[in-house]
Amino acid sequence: MRDIIKETELITREKLYQKLLFIFVLFIPLAGCDTPNLENPLPELTFKHQSIIQLDVKRIQIINEFKMPFKFPNVEHLVPISPGASAERWASDILRPIGQSGIAQFVITNGSVIQENLKIQKGIKGIFSIDQSKRFKANVNVRLEIFKDQEKSIARASASRSQTLREDASPNLQSRLWYNLVERLMKSFDREMRHQINTHLKPYIS
Repeated sequence: MRDIIKETELITREKLYQKLLFIFVLFIPLAGCDTPNLENPLPELTFKHQSIIQLDVKRIQIINEFKMPFKFPNVEHLVPISPGASAERWASDILRPIGQSGIAQFVITNGSVIQENLKIQKGIKGIFSIDQSKRFKANVNVRLEIFKDQEKSIARASASRSQTLREDASPNLQSRLWYNLVERLMKSFDREMRHQINTHLKPYIS
């Protein structure tokens, strides 16, 4: 009787190994097809194709006050281009000083990417499923201050976007996800910042 039980256990294990081997072989060609695309260099994230904003000030200062913690859950120091650096590039590409006096300060107060580890299935169910294992949330907060004629005017804008990553993602796929996440974040920021400038700084727009 014990021999029969042992033989049954061996057959069951063998079937499980065969299933796993079949799944592994089945997905190898798919992964191979995707790899070349993921290894392509990521494009530079610029905003020169967007319409510029002319401000009636003599100069514009770009100030990044956000300090990267360089520790979990913050991972903005690992992404191809961080939200803070992207906001700096936005100001450089979009804002133009055309006045004879006054100063505009573009101040970045948050440019983070936060990682959240998600629960994944374990055991037999985990073997046959591919779960979303991480969630990344990108944030950017900015204030644009104008000092002119002994007056101060402020426009504030912020944006957040999040994206999950599957547990079997390669480092290249993760880098592309980060890039796309920040790109979507900055599209939202661009809309919000323009709206706030038109609302609160309209007298200084030329």
